Amino acid sequence: MTRKLDALVTDEHIARYRNDGCVRVEGVFDAATCTRLATTLNEALRAFEAGELKRAPDAATHQNPPSIHRGEGQVQLRNFAQHLPVLRDWLWNSAAAEVVARLMGARHVRYWMDASFIKEGSSADSATPWHNDECTFPFRGEMMPSFWVALTDVPMDNAPMVTLTGSNRDPWRYHSPMSDATAFELEHIPWSHLERRVADPKTPRQVWPCAAGDILLIHPKTIHASLPRTAQYAGQRIALTTRWLGDDVVWQPNTLTIRIPSIESTGLMKPGAPPPDELFPKVWPRE
Repeated sequence: MTRKLDALVTDEHIARYRNDGCVRVEGVFDAATCTRLATTLNEALRAFEAGELKRAPDAATHQNPPSIHRGEGQVQLRNFAQHLPVLRDWLWNSAAAEVVARLMGARHVRYWMDASFIKEGSSADSATPWHNDECTFPFRGEMMPSFWVALTDVPMDNAPMVTLTGSNRDPWRYHSPMSDATAFELEHIPWSHLERRVADPKTPRQVWPCAAGDILLIHPKTIHASLPRTAQYAGQRIALTTRWLGDDVVWQPNTLTIRIPSIESTGLMKPGAPPPDELFPKVWPRE
């Protein structure tokens, strides 16, 4: 696998991720893997909604339980990976973790959480709104990317991702609408700044059509969205994302970041310290 990755992940990919805040690597996963993962997610969605999802008895108790979120023209499945044997095997034994580490220059990476997106139908609502991720994260560091995997083909008419080029280098954080509107943190600026930046036609952006098996690595500060599905497109658009923590990441919540009581209650998270192995074991390199 390492020799294959030497050909797949090039210095050009690494430089583009560093400079632009997003990079596509083509053909990381084969068709059989994509079909297996997509089938697993659809089956898990049906089982969850029927109250029949079997949760893994050895799942980490500090992780949030599986949940389903409908809206914006899509279904989002969160925190399913540790409960689905197919997905857990992919997480620990595929090239995913090493690709993440190589692209961002990390000495090691830890899995944090997963979110899968199933889009069906066609309307303006199928577009994912503009946002970035880092402003609500209780962790700090550059190495907290989203590893986005196309499990179906995602051409221009099937809700491809779009990013604002170079927004990964922003020195500030945004006050997300998901955060407490009455709270204040000096390093956060109003969300309206993000909205004006997106609306400016001079702001450079990149659209990312993908084939099944291609991946995007998206920097946590990168402002991104998706285009909508068009009326002509049938079937599903499925993407699996996993979030990772590299070796520069520390626990540093503030009043505007999300609260994760199940993690906080362990007593193992120390402000300014890296996440402990007891809660977030290293996936790569495997010790």
